[in-house]
Amino acid sequence: MAGLLDKAKASSGSEVKDGETSKSSGLLSKGTPKPVTTKPLTKSVPKKESTVESSGNNETAKIINIVGWSVIFIGALLSLQGGGWGLVVVVIVLGIGLGSIIQSQRMFGNVSKQKMIFSISLAVLIAVAPYAAVVLVPSNASMAVTELTIDEEENEISFLVRGSFLEASAEIFVDGTSVWTGSKDMDNDLARFSVPISTIFSGNALDYRAQQIKEYTITVSSSDDQERTIPISNDFMTREVLNSAAKISKVLTTSQSGGNSQTSTDGVTVEASVGLFSPSEKSQVNGSHSLSNLALIPVASDYSFQLIVKKGSSIKYTMNTVSVNGLDATWSSSLTGSQSGKTSGWLGMPGTSQNQLDTEYLQRDDFYDGDGCYTFEITVTNTFVPSGGSTTVTSSDSWNLDWHESDSTRDGEMSTC
Repeated sequence: MAGLLDKAKASSGSEVKDGETSKSSGLLSKGTPKPVTTKPLTKSVPKKESTVESSGNNETAKIINIVGWSVIFIGALLSLQGGGWGLVVVVIVLGIGLGSIIQSQRMFGNVSKQKMIFSISLAVLIAVAPYAAVVLVPSNASMAVTELTIDEEENEISFLVRGSFLEASAEIFVDGTSVWTGSKDMDNDLARFSVPISTIFSGNALDYRAQQIKEYTITVSSSDDQERTIPISNDFMTREVLNSAAKISKVLTTSQSGGNSQTSTDGVTVEASVGLFSPSEKSQVNGSHSLSNLALIPVASDYSFQLIVKKGSSIKYTMNTVSVNGLDATWSSSLTGSQSGKTSGWLGMPGTSQNQLDTEYLQRDDFYDGDGCYTFEITVTNTFVPSGGSTTVTSSDSWNLDWHESDSTRDGEMSTC
């Protein structure tokens, strides 16, 4: 009995301790969230301050943005004044406005690059476009001189005048000196002028270096006192051939004799170049020439040229005349009839025989008269020549020709002479 009482007391004491432990545990579990709840409270304070500060910055950015656009519109108003303020003032105002716009965009934050570019482009367009309209576009923009062309067949230039007025007068100048005048009534606000090149040509506009040496311009005046001046293309007014050159290359032929093959010189292919190039371009050994196509300025014009072969002062062969219209050359070949080519580079000349590639060449028996100095002379006859100038221009290239009768390996060097 006493043992049972002792057990009951022990069990009761154990329950009390367990309950106390549970209470203590419960207090601890309730207490742990307290420090956790204080953390968001400490974080929430700066959030409110940041929101207030961001709102303030946005308001400031909006103000700066408005100021920037206002300055841009002021620039547009100044642009409309044109030369009264000048481009420098407009650019300065534009710079201030753009600076304000860019700064406001940065203050907003998270602005895309595309939006920034769009804003800047729009600002420049608003501020500068009126200046371009007032200053860069001529005040006589209601009159236009267009469609300046050249007709190589008719040998004339033409241009069109457009505008709402009764009559147009045109004048052509060369280096400031008047060389032609004309006038026409407007028909449906149009008038076309055609001018023969021969009446205005006063010498090439370009030299062999492609440098302008003469200026050709057209000035048109209207019956309502408008005026417009445009240049005539330098290519149109470079009409006189001043330089020509020739180069040759040997043509070899092989024959069989007694079971042995023999190679000998059967003649030369001849090429010519006409136009403008440096006087320092010269013939070189072995029939070549220093002139390259890149060094040649072709002349689009009307002219003709002829090549002759001389030994000393004696003419050994005369080629058919080559006629040129624009850059198109035509001639008659005794072998193949009518032929054509371009004068924009080296042009193959007619011959008296053909090689395996059907290229014409001047056969040996048609001009060769023993060893000696042979001159390939070109005479150009120009249609367009300035007053006091000569219509013909002659050039020559010479080589020593010493050809063995049957063995080309024993030929002498084709040195210049």
